[in-house]
Amino acid sequence: MSFWRQEDPVLDADGLVIKGGMWQHQRDWWNSPAFIRALVMGYGGGKTLISGKRSISMSRTNAPVPYMYVSPSYKVAKRTIIPTIKELLDGRKIPYRYNKSEFEFKIKAGKRTGIIWVGSGDVPDSLKGPNVCGANIDEPFIQDKAVFDQILARVRDPRARIREITLTGTPEDLNWGYDICAGDEKGRYDIELVQASSHCNLALPKEYLETLDNAYDDVMKEAYVDGKFVNMSTGRIYYGFERGRNVQAIPMPKGAQIGLGQDFNVDPMAGVLFWINGQHIHFFDEIILANSDTEQAIDIAKSKAKKAGGTLKSAFPDPSGKARKTSAPAGRTDFTIIRDAGVAVYARKKAPSLRDGYNAVNKKCKDLTLTVDPSCKRLIRAMEQLCHEKLRKQEDLTHPTDAMKYPVEYNFPIKKPIIQGRHSL
Repeated sequence: MSFWRQEDPVLDADGLVIKGGMWQHQRDWWNSPAFIRALVMGYGGGKTLISGKRSISMSRTNAPVPYMYVSPSYKVAKRTIIPTIKELLDGRKIPYRYNKSEFEFKIKAGKRTGIIWVGSGDVPDSLKGPNVCGANIDEPFIQDKAVFDQILARVRDPRARIREITLTGTPEDLNWGYDICAGDEKGRYDIELVQASSHCNLALPKEYLETLDNAYDDVMKEAYVDGKFVNMSTGRIYYGFERGRNVQAIPMPKGAQIGLGQDFNVDPMAGVLFWINGQHIHFFDEIILANSDTEQAIDIAKSKAKKAGGTLKSAFPDPSGKARKTSAPAGRTDFTIIRDAGVAVYARKKAPSLRDGYNAVNKKCKDLTLTVDPSCKRLIRAMEQLCHEKLRKQEDLTHPTDAMKYPVEYNFPIKKPIIQGRHSL
């Protein structure tokens, strides 16, 4: 397992890596004697590269016993671990073959052949199969507990020289991953937790770290930058919203664009009208209709926009509206109805994750670049009262906030910066 250098990487004057190695948090994780070792860190901490190195080392050390790497999905694997393993093998001029239909690496290890199987955790039952020498679960905090259970059952091949399970990821929530790493279940397993901030990767560009620090509010920063477990699934969903700060009556600036956020629930059907001026989004009116349809909602929205002194030209609806019909004769969809009314539709191919939507709204609220007119009483009430624990019992409150969330996330998404150059340690 001494295949990779473990001293600190060597950087040039510009902070680019000229000789690889491991930072202290990576060494601590690498050399842990625990059967299960978790490396939990902020974005850019170096988890993909170090887990790629570990996968190659485990496959060669235990050849021909296979090693397994479990990504949240094959789509994620194609963007992360697969190119990383290829880059590492090419860099060390290690002969290998990659079967893209089987997601399998075969790596030369002397007279033997090391094997890495790349699996997908989106269907945990698909992970059932022969025993392996070890496995890494990538981003365990967004994967089901069933993934861990399947891997725990498979890492037991008696031919393996070293058997281990590793977890590498960014903390997302206090789920099963937290339970076994630091929570109530920790005592049941031979496990060691190593946590690190994004700042521990000294090869990261200063601009990348500044972008991270500016992208998130204090709560998100603890998880996505500092690598700490933070409970983001209890308490108020829109914790960044404060009536005294975010509720304001603001005249529409000259040249501001009016838009509509639309939720297609039938009873009630909810919409919120807003204008955007630079980075500022202001919700100035709401539409709550019982037993209504999209045609009526869009007519009312256009009328309200005209009354406010502008023209409704853009709608940011629930992405499911491209297929679902709430009042659509002759096969017309909700999107078609909006376009037929002369309003452009902007929507993602599928609805963003709840976490992405919540984070985008909370960041705008904290920055005071999201405001709500006092007349939007249903929206204000929902933003003040919605909480994770009671969400199933508060469905009536979610419709105006869903309508609000779509245009915020579409126009002001929180984007994780991309590391450019030789910084990915």
